[in-house]
Amino acid sequence: MTISRAAGAKHWPDDRAVRVGVIGVGSMGGNHLRVYETLKRVQLVGLYDPNDERAAALAKQYNCQAFPSLEKVMAEIDAASICAPSTLHGEIGETLLSAGIHCLIEKPLAATEGECLRLINAAARSQAKLLVGHIERFNPSVRQLSSMLAARGERIRAIDTRRLSSVSKRIVDVDVVADLMVHDLDIIRSLAGPLVTVSAASGVREHGGSGRDHVTALLDLGDGAMASATASRITQNTVRRIAITTDAGLIDVDYVDQSVQIYTQDVVRPAGPATSFGDYALDIRMERVQVRRTEPLQVELRHFIDVIRNDTEPLVTGEDGLAALRLVWGVHEHLNRAQIAQAAAE
Repeated sequence: MTISRAAGAKHWPDDRAVRVGVIGVGSMGGNHLRVYETLKRVQLVGLYDPNDERAAALAKQYNCQAFPSLEKVMAEIDAASICAPSTLHGEIGETLLSAGIHCLIEKPLAATEGECLRLINAAARSQAKLLVGHIERFNPSVRQLSSMLAARGERIRAIDTRRLSSVSKRIVDVDVVADLMVHDLDIIRSLAGPLVTVSAASGVREHGGSGRDHVTALLDLGDGAMASATASRITQNTVRRIAITTDAGLIDVDYVDQSVQIYTQDVVRPAGPATSFGDYALDIRMERVQVRRTEPLQVELRHFIDVIRNDTEPLVTGEDGLAALRLVWGVHEHLNRAQIAQAAAE
């Protein structure tokens, strides 16, 4: 039986492995190779990267093939992780998706809105799956947070995120907003809904160039709620946290140690007649939520394979990836306005 690579679960035999390849094997691509090698019902076919020496070394390490071109690897795979520089996501992704190859494209989805739309449309035409690699969505602590908020029905009043890192040479083609803050903009939107808009932003440029290295953005969540997001790659300490203030308390999440803590304060009203002293506030109570720690990339890649085999909707769609980028571009717009205003004032 001939099986279309994008045919869906109803045509996918249980005993047939999904043949995968990795396009771009820098730091993140190397991690994709490592995890794919451990997954069941997955055949790691090979990789493609213009750095022949690195490609050969990783192919030997993970017992797969280093292909000499994109076309060669495409002929052998059902699905791919695209871990190339973000400026190449649009071109590579559209080529693979148009050929019916399921794609996990690392964030950001693409460099421009036009490229994002072409990726989304290519996936729709070929019925290939498109998952955007916003890896924090697969962090067990974030999954727990999302489930808790949905189950408790609490109203979000404010969100504060901090994503701080030291100087890194890993990403050179985008600023800190597109590199780091995009994770939190996506999380904020997934928790607060689609009405999130950017209301202000301020940034610091440390190493020259046009991009900022430390940025804080304010966002309007609608219905009187707001969010603050700070991202930095010039801070000599690694911080990955999100705090959600609801009408019932505070939920604090640490992405790094995958912890979730809930802070609440009970108020006791006197049983007798009202007095001038009013209600009695008790001490703040803290609850630590048990989270089963798992590497987010393992969760993400297992999800990608399950989406292919079961013909289901990805957790982070192409539309989600584009929505997160629109918030990134909104932050950029406010940063540019502030720069113009400062230049005029000088």
